[in-house]
This record gives sequence, C-alpha cells and structure tokens, in this order.
Amino acid sequence: MTARSVASSGRFTRAWRRIRPGRNPLARSGDRWEGRLLAMIVVLVIAAVPAAVTWGGDVYAGRLDDAARDAAAKHQVTAVLTADAPVSATAGYARGVRAPAQWTAPDGGERTGSVPAYRGATGGTEVTIWVDHGGEVTSAPVTQTGAIVDGVSAGVALWLLVAGAGGLGYGVFRVLLARSRQAWWDREWERAAQDWTRQ
Repeated sequence: MTARSVASSGRFTRAWRRIRPGRNPLARSGDRWEGRLLAMIVVLVIAAVPAAVTWGGDVYAGRLDDAARDAAAKHQVTAVLTADAPVSATAGYARGVRAPAQWTAPDGGERTGSVPAYRGATGGTEVTIWVDHGGEVTSAPVTQTGAIVDGVSAGVALWLLVAGAGGLGYGVFRVLLARSRQAWWDREWERAAQDWTRQ
C-alpha cells in the first residue's frame, strides 16, 4: 500500500467519523449534531444534481425557442460605413465602436444609422449587421451553441448555489459549536478553580 493510498484512507476515515461518531465515549452531543448536519448537507448537494440538470434543461429549451423566433425575425445584411469609425471605444458600447452606415432593409428600403464596427475602419468599409423586419439594427440571434452554454451555466449555477449555501450553513454551525464548546470549557475551568480554592 502506497503512502498516498494510506493518507487517502486516513482522510476518508476521519471524514466518516465526523459524520458518524458512533458509540465513541469521547463524542459529545455537539459532535453528533455536527455529523448529522454534514450528512444532511451531503445528501442535499447530491440531490441537487438532478434538480440542476432539470433547471439547465428548461433554460436550454427556452433559449432554443428564442433561437427559433430570432431566426424568423432577424436578418443578416451588409452595411457600408459612410464615415470613418472612431479609434477609441464608444461610450456606452464596451464591446467596440459604432459608426454611421447605410444598408438595405429586408423590405428593399434604404436605411441609415449607427452600426457596430471595427475600430479605425474607414468610410466605405462593409460590415455585417443584424436587422429586424423593419430594417432596424438589432442584436445577433440566439444560436444553439448559445442555448447550450446558457443551459449548462444555469444548471451549474443552481448546483453551486445549493452547495455554497450548504457549506456556509455548515461553517456557521461549526463556528457556533466552537463557541459553545469554548464556553463550556470556561465554565468547567471556573468550577475546577473553585474546587481547588476550597481544598
């Protein structure tokens, strides 16, 4: 048996004794409550896995519906910049810059307005934008990959929330338990000191 396996076995044994002190005469009621709470948290965290998967699946399905609606409502067109794009980021538009441009709407009409562009792009540069049925600039449609990312993120976030809440609750309980034990020790030492002064 390697040193690593011995250390791993020792950690597992200590964790199991913390969860279930058994009939150990040195185990106090606080130790038993700590073990019960830890066991409940472990069960809760495990039980949160299917709930997180379900939640992530629901978010994924909802985002797929959004993707279907976006595919029908949004159109990709080519816009031509009518002026040079700024070199520095536009205020309120952290992802890049915006520049004046002209494009043809899905209904055939000409539109002008401000569109996302590369920094420093010169007038006459063609950029690809997304527009709605009326030809107004809109955000890019939701994609299946984006739906997957959103679904997985939602599921993981829910599970981490449950695990974090359980860990926080366990930590608070241990702090309170430590204070209770310290207060008990203080009382015992005070009682012992009184007994010593009487002798």
